[in-house]
Amino acid sequence: MAMKSSKKLGFVLLAISLLLIASVVGYAYSQSQNRLPEGKDLGEMMINWYIPDYNALVSDSDLIVVATVTNKTGIWGTDDGEKPSPVTIYSSIYTEYTFKPDEILKGNTTTIIGRVRGGTVDGYTQKATQTSSFEVGDKVLLFVTNNKDADGNRILWYHINWPGAFTETTDGKFTNPCYGEISIEQLKQDIADSETA
Repeated sequence: MAMKSSKKLGFVLLAISLLLIASVVGYAYSQSQNRLPEGKDLGEMMINWYIPDYNALVSDSDLIVVATVTNKTGIWGTDDGEKPSPVTIYSSIYTEYTFKPDEILKGNTTTIIGRVRGGTVDGYTQKATQTSSFEVGDKVLLFVTNNKDADGNRILWYHINWPGAFTETTDGKFTNPCYGEISIEQLKQDIADSETA
């Protein structure tokens, strides 16, 4: 009888041990599926923006400015901007742009820093739909809102995305897929009208 009990106990302990090993191996495998080797694509994020009507875009923007892109840098979407460990499919990448104001039409600033979803950093690339992409030297028209970053000191201008970012055309106007083409002269009149309304 004691032999049967010890065999049963041995079988139960073996079964529990095998279940624990299978759980550990399964967990390790699932974690390895979230990690990506260097230089891999982190995928594409689908982004949908609220697109205000043109009058709301003009009246609700804290700053409307014609600016030149002076810097473009990929950064990680972590609190400190550093590479997460481990990098997984859930890691976020942003592109941070610095703009030099050429003509301020509404508001006041000396430097504009904006972040958009998607970009490349440390050999990893993440794409985002419906986001703006600029190159150093591009001239743009921006409708932006004021925010501060986590340290509370540096002002960042978020939402430098296609509802609020226009690119310069060859004839000196600015165009955007949501609002079409606009001239600076017309925009100045629209800003004046929004301030008296």
